[in-house]
Amino acid sequence: MKVTLVEPGAYATEFERSAQIADFMEPYAEFRKQFVTHLANVERGDPEATAEAILKLVDAENPPLRLGLGTSILPRARAAYAERLETWEA
Repeated sequence: MKVTLVEPGAYATEFERSAQIADFMEPYAEFRKQFVTHLANVERGDPEATAEAILKLVDAENPPLRLGLGTSILPRARAAYAERLETWEA
């Protein structure tokens, strides 16, 4: 038996419109503002494409250990590892 860790990114859904945001505490106001701005600018994945990718994964003869889904996952992983390598090399 093989195991694959599925690591999805953000999805283009109607969730944001239906979510209710709780009142916030003043010390976190700036963080909240930055976070909401970041979320508004994140490229969202297609849920239908994700379903297709999962089905291909299930049928794969040699599935990968990790499956990153979405357009932002690979660039973020590359940046994180580049930063770690830079730290280790220093």
